[in-house]
Amino acid sequence: MKKIILIALLAVTGNSFAQTSVDGTADVNAEIVKPISITSSGKLDFGSFTTPETGSGIVTINPADDSRNFSATDMEITSLSTFGLPVFTVSKDADATYGVTVAVTDAPEETGGSTMTLDQLTTNINASGNTASSFKVGGRLTVPSTQAVGIYTGKVTVTVSYE
Repeated sequence: MKKIILIALLAVTGNSFAQTSVDGTADVNAEIVKPISITSSGKLDFGSFTTPETGSGIVTINPADDSRNFSATDMEITSLSTFGLPVFTVSKDADATYGVTVAVTDAPEETGGSTMTLDQLTTNINASGNTASSFKVGGRLTVPSTQAVGIYTGKVTVTVSYE
């Protein structure tokens, strides 16, 4: 009988000291990296040209090969062949990649209010996964044969962000 009482007492004692909760831990780490920033030099300058004789013509600046092309050969004035591409420089953490988007902020407009369509903005890098420290931007300008003579100005916005 003493053995039964002792076994029962040990069983009760074991249950009364059973754990109902346990703790686990994890380390916490954080790294602050250099903020991403962008600067630009130059302009998206389509240069000087004339309107096409009929319909609409396209002037394209390609940042992949620094070229300017006309869809209508009668638009090009070879003695006025200067054009330019803006260069954007990205400052970032050395190990990080970034994405880039380009948008027309203000359509090219001359002082009389006449505008042209600027679209198909491109860069000489990918839209994501970039590590390059700089890149160029180009685009396509649509010029109707009825476009008013004048100096046109507009603006594009380039946004870079960490991925």
